[in-house]
Amino acid sequence: MKQFKTLVALVLAVMMVLSVASVAFADDPAPAVDTTPYQHPISVSGLAAGETATFYKMVAWVGEDADAVAGWKAVSPYNGSGLLDKAGLTAVLLGTAVANSNPVKYENPTGITPVLAGKLAKVATGGTEVTADNTGKATLSTNEAGIYMVLVTPGDANTLYNPIFVSADYRATTPNDQAASTYDDTATVKKSTVTLTKEAANANDYNGDNAKTTAIGDTVTFTVNTQIPGYGDVYTNPHFNVVDTLTDLTLNTDSVTVTAPAGLQKGTDYTVSADASGYTLSFSVTYLKTVKAPTPVTITYSAVVATEAPIQINEETNDVYIEYSHNPSAENDYDVKKDTTQHYTFTLDAAADGLGQLIKGKKTSELVKIGLDANGDPIIQTEESSEITTNEKWKGSLANAEFGLWKNAQCTGTAYKTQTTGTDGRMTFAGLDAGTYYLKEISAPDGYVTQSDIHTVVIAAETETITVTEWWNGSAWVSTKPSSGTAKEVTYQTEVLKSYTVTVDDTAAATYTFTNESTTNSNEIQWETVQAVEKPFKLENTKGVELPSTGGIGTTIFYVVGLVLVLGAAAIVIARRKAEQ
Repeated sequence: MKQFKTLVALVLAVMMVLSVASVAFADDPAPAVDTTPYQHPISVSGLAAGETATFYKMVAWVGEDADAVAGWKAVSPYNGSGLLDKAGLTAVLLGTAVANSNPVKYENPTGITPVLAGKLAKVATGGTEVTADNTGKATLSTNEAGIYMVLVTPGDANTLYNPIFVSADYRATTPNDQAASTYDDTATVKKSTVTLTKEAANANDYNGDNAKTTAIGDTVTFTVNTQIPGYGDVYTNPHFNVVDTLTDLTLNTDSVTVTAPAGLQKGTDYTVSADASGYTLSFSVTYLKTVKAPTPVTITYSAVVATEAPIQINEETNDVYIEYSHNPSAENDYDVKKDTTQHYTFTLDAAADGLGQLIKGKKTSELVKIGLDANGDPIIQTEESSEITTNEKWKGSLANAEFGLWKNAQCTGTAYKTQTTGTDGRMTFAGLDAGTYYLKEISAPDGYVTQSDIHTVVIAAETETITVTEWWNGSAWVSTKPSSGTAKEVTYQTEVLKSYTVTVDDTAAATYTFTNESTTNSNEIQWETVQAVEKPFKLENTKGVELPSTGGIGTTIFYVVGLVLVLGAAAIVIARRKAEQ
């Protein structure tokens, strides 16, 4: 019995040892798996402060799912045919299956191609808007793992952003991440800036102001600089047109020249449609889709100042604007950008202003021809007055006096322009550039003595820069925002005439000043605000018999008559001497 008890105790002891040993050698229990997606910030940088970035989740983590690709699946509306269905998502995330691989292996994932990016942008809906901070960074904190497309709303019409992609990873076990793709959680946006400027030069410039003022017949050369955005394949149907319109200028249609990167072909990559009033330059869709980075383009052409009208100021305006795609999700919603140049031609003694109306209903008067009697008193034929400065009156207005305007102080050679005074004593010299001219009477009316004085006439103009805001309604520029529709607003700066003065022999005969607002909805001078001060310069002719001095036989007749008399007297003296002898 004692031996049995001893055996039982021994067996129990062994069992206890084995039990302890089995516990000692057992595997450690597996830790709990954290399958909760974690809060993960995703961001884009390179924006302007205050711009809006909208995050659209296109691909979500779904784990084990028959339609998932490595745990990821496209969400509506991005999982349509040709977008991110299973085949498309496989190409993006995994690539192409390696032939004869078992298990299947993949290589060369495509990522989101530019073509696919453009298609995805067109169907984007919903999304979460985030405003960029002062550093230009927009950050979205999310616990929804996936691939996000970010579309940026520019703060101005000059900037275009292409779609950009970031990913929020899913943490299945700590510390291992399962990445949505090769995309990072942060990226820098790709953007293009659209530019447009216009400059003018005048090879015939009379006063050195580089075409701010011009004369009839001058040829002005224009240079337009713009920049095509980096459309690339993101845009399926990009649009970029340049439209240039001339007023009181005649385009030399053969002069339009386009300078762009080498290889650009007229007729294939772009077309030009031109007539006397302007041109339209259109780039082809095929070419624009090859432009993957901002590309500068320069357009040059020449035009002739064509209209010589008897108006006070002829305002030649040259408008250029570009019409372009700016959003891959709405390519037919064209934006616009505009610039303009202004050129002014002047007239002495004008009948009307640039709007085809008399200035404040009146006629200008800078020069007036007056007839005087032998004593120097006005001969009362008519009584006239400056129609702007009503207290300036004169008597004896003289018609049929011919004057010439020269560009040389000696008034030699052919006059630059000639005019004859009308019954009101005025003469109209039209189509003048600002600058210095010299006025001299060529002939006086019958019964009056021609003046020999040369008068210095100066037209001095001053311009100012104003800021203009206008709206493009799709067919025309308007000065007020339409109450309905989607008119495009543009703001630009241009130079307009502020004032000009006509002086004769250093005496101001007239000063005209325009009050142009610093910001106005018109790129033209404001005629309704013109302030005019006139004190016409009087050109006087004295009544009397004038000895011929120029033209025809001039003084020759006197020399001939004198010579005949001298010779006659000599002949008489000789005859008398002979008779006496």
